[in-house]
Amino acid sequence: MVAFNLGAAVLFASALGRGAQAAIVRGVNLGGWLVTEPWMTPSLFKATDTEDEWHLCNELGKDKCRETLEDHWSTFYTRDDLVAIKRAGLTSVRIPLGYWAVDLLDYEPYVSGQYPYLVRAVQWANDLGLHVFLDIHGAPGSQNGWEETGLVGPVDFTANQTNADRTIKVLRNLTEEFSKDHYGGVVTNIELLNEPLLSMDDLKLFYTPAAQVVNVTGINVTIHDGFYNPHSWANYDPNDESITANTTGNTEYDQDKRTWFRKLFEAQNAAFTPYGAGQSSIGWYFWSWKLEYDIDAWSYRRGLSDGYIPSNISDPSTYEFPIKDNGCIDTDHAYQAKATATFSTYSASATSDGSESSSGSGSGSSSDSGSGGDSSSASTTDSSSSSSTSTPGSGAASFSGKNNALSGLVYLAVAPLAFFSFFL
Repeated sequence: MVAFNLGAAVLFASALGRGAQAAIVRGVNLGGWLVTEPWMTPSLFKATDTEDEWHLCNELGKDKCRETLEDHWSTFYTRDDLVAIKRAGLTSVRIPLGYWAVDLLDYEPYVSGQYPYLVRAVQWANDLGLHVFLDIHGAPGSQNGWEETGLVGPVDFTANQTNADRTIKVLRNLTEEFSKDHYGGVVTNIELLNEPLLSMDDLKLFYTPAAQVVNVTGINVTIHDGFYNPHSWANYDPNDESITANTTGNTEYDQDKRTWFRKLFEAQNAAFTPYGAGQSSIGWYFWSWKLEYDIDAWSYRRGLSDGYIPSNISDPSTYEFPIKDNGCIDTDHAYQAKATATFSTYSASATSDGSESSSGSGSGSSSDSGSGGDSSSASTTDSSSSSSTSTPGSGAASFSGKNNALSGLVYLAVAPLAFFSFFL
């Protein structure tokens, strides 16, 4: 998947397996929610001055951490947000999840309780006609050592086989749960591992058995390229290695920046939207719908408010730049953003077709099952168990990519990870 900012790592998502999506994907991430990140929700971390969810919970203790995060899970994303996402013409949401939502060991300081909120969000998406893309954002031992995995420090995912086994256990749980009939096939993709910093051999060693777990259903397998160049993945498919999978400061008062953001957004939207037969890209995901302070370039709803994202991405009449026959925008088109922009929270009063209004505040009660099925049917445990455990390390690894210019788009071939994600 690829980021909106040009300096961020480019990823590719390969839709391998049955039930591949036919429609163009225009998606957004529900980031900073079920996996927290200090830069996205700094108020959660202010009292402890910690840099990841592992150390946040370790500092607060289980009870206080659960109380803190339950409040966050129940309020940060509500049905109103998904209604607003639908109204903006987006078609899919990507929901990051940490392994500890499903498989939490006693010695680990994390708390669980995310699963009912995940179930409810999937049900809301089904009600509203949105697709859902799930991804393993944090794996045991950490697959990249960054805060988004829940644990900053060494990359210990490959330190022992147990970490891979536990991750596959989580993938099996998600696959079995969200392939159930009452979800209506709304979950179209599961990404095996987000942004791994592993050797190519280690990646393939994990991807092959992990893909086999997901691919027994109609849910698509999605893989991250691990920051390797596209040619590195030629002739690779975790299900059949004979098959080739090719990858092809705020802005209100900065008119020039908003002008450039608009051009960049529409250029990437055009690039990752197929305009002819036989093209591999089928769409993208943007990171993220919102942040606590809605930092420009990372917040889709801020882009809508500030005018550098079209008001309805599914309606080409809202685009500013004409698209030429070759699928690229007309860069000669004269455009300048308005002189100033005033940020206001994007309204969720109606969907893009005006047919759906928000109902309920999305209070986050885990007993609220929604119309897609009873949340009590969702199991957060797996019958199998591992006989050994890993010991995560500590450290101060950092990822500077989040400070780069327009970070929202990850294509589905994720962004910095604003993302445009593209499926192959």
